[in-house]
Amino acid sequence: MMAMLTGMPAAAEHRVEESGILQVMRKQALPDLIHSIADKKKIPHLRVLNTEGDVHDFRAEPYLLQAYKETTEEGVQCKLLEALGKLHDPALFGWFVQRLNDPSIGIQCFAIWALGELRKSRAIAPLRKKLWSQNRFVQMTAIDAMGKTGQNSEVASELCLFLHDDEVQIRFLAAKALHGTAGIDDAPELMDTLMQEPSLDVQEALAETLGHSGGIVAAGHFIELLKNPPTPATEHWAEVGLAAGQPDIISPLLKPLVESGDFRLRLSAERVLKGFDRKMTP
Repeated sequence: MMAMLTGMPAAAEHRVEESGILQVMRKQALPDLIHSIADKKKIPHLRVLNTEGDVHDFRAEPYLLQAYKETTEEGVQCKLLEALGKLHDPALFGWFVQRLNDPSIGIQCFAIWALGELRKSRAIAPLRKKLWSQNRFVQMTAIDAMGKTGQNSEVASELCLFLHDDEVQIRFLAAKALHGTAGIDDAPELMDTLMQEPSLDVQEALAETLGHSGGIVAAGHFIELLKNPPTPATEHWAEVGLAAGQPDIISPLLKPLVESGDFRLRLSAERVLKGFDRKMTP
C-alpha cells in the first residue's frame, strides 16, 4: 500500500486531497453556521484604535462571485457565500435574495445569514418568507438574521412567537434575536415570558435582551425581583438584566441597595456597578 501511494502521480494525489477538502467543506459548512449563531459563549469585544487602508475594499468580490458561478460543489458555494456575507456590501442584496430559493438547504441558510449581515431593514421582507420554513435549519438561521435588521415592533412581535416553541434552541435564538429588534413597549411581554421560561440558558438570554431594550420599565421589574427572588436562578438573571441596561438608568436605582442592610442585595448591586465600571474603563 505504501508503495502504491508513493508511486501515485502528483495530479492524482492533488485530486484525492482536493476531493477530501471538498467533502469536509460540504459536510461541515451548515453545521458550523448553525453552531456559530446558537453559540452561548460570550465573544470578546475589541476596541479599534486605528485602521489602515480602505475598509470598504471589495476588490475580491468579483473573484468570489466568479468562483461561485464556476463551482458546483455545495460546500464550496456555502463558504463563498460566507466570504461574500462578511463584506457587508449592500450591492449584493439582490444576489443573496436569489440564493434563497436554491434547492440546497445549506446554500439557503448561508444566503439568509449573509442577508442578515447586511443589517438593513429591507432584508425583512425576504427573510420573513423563510421565518416560517418547515426546515428547522432554515428557520433558525432566519430568526438570527431577522434580529440584525434593526429595532422594529412588528419584527419583535413575530420573533416573540418563537419564545413559546417546544425546542429550546429555537427559544434561545429568538431571545438573542430580540436583543436587536425589541423596544420598551415589548418589555411587559418579555418579562411575562421570562417568568415562565424553564431553560436557564434562555432565561439568561431573555434577561439580557430585556435589560438592553426595556429601559426603566425592565429595570424596575429587575430591582423588585432582586429584592424578592422566588428562586436563586431569578436572582442571577435579574443581575444579568440590570447589567445589560444603560448605566445612567440603572446606577441610581442600585445606589439605595448598596447602602442597604441586606448583605445579599448589597453584594448584587455592587457586582452590577463594578461591571459598569469595567465597561467604561478604556
